[in-house]
Amino acid sequence: MTTLGNTEKLILVTKINDKVVECSTNMDEKTKEAFRNLSKFTRDILEKEPKMNSYGLNSLKSGLLTYWNESINPDTESFWTELKVNGIDYERKEPLKFVLEKNQFRRVEQGMDARMHWGELKKRKEITDKYSKAEIEKIETIIAEDENRRLEILKKCLRKNGIPQSQYLKFGECMAYMNKCELWDKYFNKDDVQQLYNIWTNFKLK
Repeated sequence: MTTLGNTEKLILVTKINDKVVECSTNMDEKTKEAFRNLSKFTRDILEKEPKMNSYGLNSLKSGLLTYWNESINPDTESFWTELKVNGIDYERKEPLKFVLEKNQFRRVEQGMDARMHWGELKKRKEITDKYSKAEIEKIETIIAEDENRRLEILKKCLRKNGIPQSQYLKFGECMAYMNKCELWDKYFNKDDVQQLYNIWTNFKLK
């Protein structure tokens, strides 16, 4: 098997990116287009400057891998599996290892990702090979606790009909979480949801 140079390797990664994105059932067409544009932009630069220095290569690689290093979903596992199959040994940042170590998600987007996809992810070979049964159960517990914390913040604001100054950003994250994970009907009636949006809209910094 021919050993790829750093430039050829990154070009191959852009093609793997496109393959995974094309097969995705989680991304909408607008998101897919953004990913395709990024990989094409990266590939075009690499093809025009095949002897780019390591700083330039690392910058392009970092831009291409940002999403795949931060997200928690089936597409992400497929992406890294494809890299491994193709002999690409890029180092991966794994949000789930952070979750296990810190008992929380680094960013709300990762919590949302995990909440939406864990049912599928925990059955995938990439996950079962990497994490023990106890670790998988712990991740599931952390996901549930994250959801409950966000729910309690919204319920408290609903009872008080207001948002504490210190909780404004957290409140916005909780609203996004409920919306993205489609949890409104599970916990609130329509009047409650409308009241929460009114509270949010009418919030004023003091």
